[in-house]
Amino acid sequence: MVIPRRAALGAALLLPLAAPALAQGRPMRLIVASAAGANADVVARLLAAEAEGVLERRILVENMPAASGMRAVEAVANAAPDGETLLFGTASQLVMNLALFPNPPVDVATAIRGIAMVNRVPMVLCVSGTDPARNLPELLGRLRQGGPVQYGSGPIGTTTHIVGARFVEQAGLARGDLVHAPYPSSAQALTDLIAGRLTFMFDAALTALPHHRAGRIRILGVAAETRLPAAPDLPTMIEAGMDGFTGSTWNSIAGPAALPAPRLAALAEGFNTALARPGLRQRLAEMGSELPDGPPSPEQVDAFYARERETWLPLLRATPMSN
Repeated sequence: MVIPRRAALGAALLLPLAAPALAQGRPMRLIVASAAGANADVVARLLAAEAEGVLERRILVENMPAASGMRAVEAVANAAPDGETLLFGTASQLVMNLALFPNPPVDVATAIRGIAMVNRVPMVLCVSGTDPARNLPELLGRLRQGGPVQYGSGPIGTTTHIVGARFVEQAGLARGDLVHAPYPSSAQALTDLIAGRLTFMFDAALTALPHHRAGRIRILGVAAETRLPAAPDLPTMIEAGMDGFTGSTWNSIAGPAALPAPRLAALAEGFNTALARPGLRQRLAEMGSELPDGPPSPEQVDAFYARERETWLPLLRATPMSN
């Protein structure tokens, strides 16, 4: 990620002013709305390690997966707007959950604001490494024969759940003996998939690829318009026969809506500087991430959130979620 010269000069002017305030007191809290080992947790810890040196602060990554991550959103929304408590916000909490929880603890659209975009991660369709299906048509052929099937996901309302539900509907698999098993975390679901207790699930490419490469699972399709540069041998779901089927999550840094402009700008510059470092960019790309070409401003991050809600909420409300 290349920061324009003018932006870099702005960062140089802002960070010296902000550093003394950021260096005081307890560690900064970066609250992750998912369990340890999930996509967001993995990326948050990589970013926190890089950003500590930039912000001159210790960053404490804190997992808060309760209520499909909405407790994390609530904690950040109600925190003092001083930049000391931030959210590692994903598509699940900042978009998907708005369609599934009729009475969320906070109005996400007005209580949380964006600071920096981190990455986008496509979902991938996974089966056990010992499953007989070598491709999507083989899996669908077996599933359409009927019989008990259990598929897994992370918590209700997370992207792994939403994309799995859309797959079941679009593939015409919805029936009484097809059972959805939500887990406290997608990592736990993946463990049961590897053990053969689940037939299939969708997971983030970032956490699924290491298991695929090790032969513990087999990825049958990538829910993206183009193949992953990190795994160019894997077909997209569209290539495998699911017309228009895409689905991904994304990670971002967010904070309380009332963050003062100087602190908001300093935090954005700090995290964007960390995200621009070649080592971190390379690591995230190798793990299956899609990275922004340049650092969007906080206002652009907020606009991205709004577009995602406009795109996804009508689709989610029209998709049956009983399975």
